Amino acid sequence: MAEIIELDNGIYARIVEGLTNSGIIVGPSEILIIDSLRVPSHARDLIDDVKRISNKPIKYLIDTHSHWDHSWGNEEFIDMLIIGHENCYKEMIDGNWNKRWKEKILNANDPWSDEAQLVNITPPNLTFSNEMNLHFEDKQIILKYFGKAHTSGDVFIHLVNENVLFTGDVTQNKGIPFFGDSYPIDWLDTASGIINVQPNIFVGGHGPIGNYKDMVDSIEFVDEIINESIKIKSFSTEERDKMVKDLTSKLKNKYQEWRKIDTVESSISDILSRL
Repeated sequence: MAEIIELDNGIYARIVEGLTNSGIIVGPSEILIIDSLRVPSHARDLIDDVKRISNKPIKYLIDTHSHWDHSWGNEEFIDMLIIGHENCYKEMIDGNWNKRWKEKILNANDPWSDEAQLVNITPPNLTFSNEMNLHFEDKQIILKYFGKAHTSGDVFIHLVNENVLFTGDVTQNKGIPFFGDSYPIDWLDTASGIINVQPNIFVGGHGPIGNYKDMVDSIEFVDEIINESIKIKSFSTEERDKMVKDLTSKLKNKYQEWRKIDTVESSISDILSRL
């Protein structure tokens, strides 16, 4: 069940526990959506919720990144301007990338697995490299790319005057991000750019809404797990196995209340494989 939360005038977070969040920005005459969710039926549910807020037309969609659970509803927005980073576009037109994700989703046998198999993967039709200023009627929106992190094309959507930041999966409030497609070394550098935005409120791709302190905590977790994994990487396989177990125990104790903390050992393995 989706919870629609108004963060500021015309700025909404659509929070779905255990699934993917999205954003809804309502201007004087049109609407912008952030992330289309995992399959077309979820995108249609999102559109239905938008209609409950406003009968203005949806004109824009922003993909925070290429991952299926954020962008495979794009086909429901085919007649609109779909904006994403140029690397997001490259990943979404990569046949091997798409095949790998479809196989993984089908094998998971989730309620949406069969639908995901039939998705018409629809990449952005407008891309940018570093920054895009979107003058969305009465709102100033800056789309920022700080570098590779969770994927190669993560973008951040900053509503400047309201100081609200949508962060995709790079920064989540008390949640363990997925590192399987990550760029760990780059992620450390990317984090410094995110910190400098200093939003009052941020909305991650999963989990509850957070404040700036929550965002700092999230980035500090990522810094810790990546830097500790870098240290482990230099040791022999036998020593490495013990160090992974020790780091797993340490992080599980320190972040025991975080979502998906049980995945932290596989997160370390993913990071090591990407270093």
